[in-house]
Amino acid sequence: MFRFGVIVSVIGLVLSACTAPQKTYVEAVAFCRDKADAASGPQGALGLSVGTGGTNASISISVSDAFLRGDDPEVVYETCMNELSQNGQISGV
Repeated sequence: MFRFGVIVSVIGLVLSACTAPQKTYVEAVAFCRDKADAASGPQGALGLSVGTGGTNASISISVSDAFLRGDDPEVVYETCMNELSQNGQISGV
């Protein structure tokens, strides 16, 4: 009987570790807005620094799969919010 209790406890811990983390409504909106922005076009960043070793420049460009598929950014946003709310990942806080 003790072994059964230990097994059930371990399974419960494993399952709770696999669930997606909760987001507040504001965090969910920001997360989905970022996905929609990525679907609207390539995202990039430029960096320039000056130090004792001289100047250093960097560039970073990323392209999302939603952009490559031609997905509408508003549809990406709505789909993201619907998935988060249906999966119970948006907390009421």
